[in-house]
Amino acid sequence: MKTAAVIVQNAVRLLGAALIVLGFLFWSRTAFSLIPLHMRLGEILVALLWILAIIGIRAKAPAGLIAAAVVWGLVVVGFGMTMGRFLPGRAHEVIRVAHFLIGLAALGLAESLAARVKRALSLSTAA
Repeated sequence: MKTAAVIVQNAVRLLGAALIVLGFLFWSRTAFSLIPLHMRLGEILVALLWILAIIGIRAKAPAGLIAAAVVWGLVVVGFGMTMGRFLPGRAHEVIRVAHFLIGLAALGLAESLAARVKRALSLSTAA
């Protein structure tokens, strides 16, 4: 199970980097044709976050962290799918910044959950 957590954690890291690069391309007003790819990669990232939550349940990670991962995944998908409708025009930059921060929080949550899962699994094998 620890190997699965490491694999998922590294996949989240790679996807996170790709999503950030794509996001900055959109902010620079280029590559708008890649928005559907960005959305699919974001969905995959959320699925990986939820997989980490399932692994966390099995590894007896803190329930609050697991619940936060599940709920935050819903927030990421919901906000990402609807953000185009919020504050049109120049005010939309606020939404873009919020989207960026929500995504960064998801990456941080995945890192935290993976670390807790690996720690819990290390403690259970040492005992």
